[in-house]
Amino acid sequence: MLITIITLLLAAVMFAWGRVRSDIVALIALMVLVCTGILDVHEALSGFSNPIVVMMAGLFVVGAAVFNSGLAKKIGASLSRLGGNNPVRLFVVVVLATGLIGGFVSNTGTVAYYAT
Repeated sequence: MLITIITLLLAAVMFAWGRVRSDIVALIALMVLVCTGILDVHEALSGFSNPIVVMMAGLFVVGAAVFNSGLAKKIGASLSRLGGNNPVRLFVVVVLATGLIGGFVSNTGTVAYYAT
């Protein structure tokens, strides 16, 4: 149990530090738990077959495509123009846009879209 807690704490520190990519930190933590015998290989890899994990990976690809294509910048500029310099008005515009997109896209997709 001590190895698990130390691994968790070190991973949290590395995630917060941000110098090492988060996927690398997660894989290193997973490898530590497998190599120390806390997890067997089947347990360690079982999460990758979960449909949610596959969907999240796809959302990162879609989010990067939206960001790199310039679409996020165009939509952000449009929302900013509609909101003007009034923070309350900008908040209302963003909430309405998110609600509109959320009505047709899954909530996770909506968050991934606006996170980019």
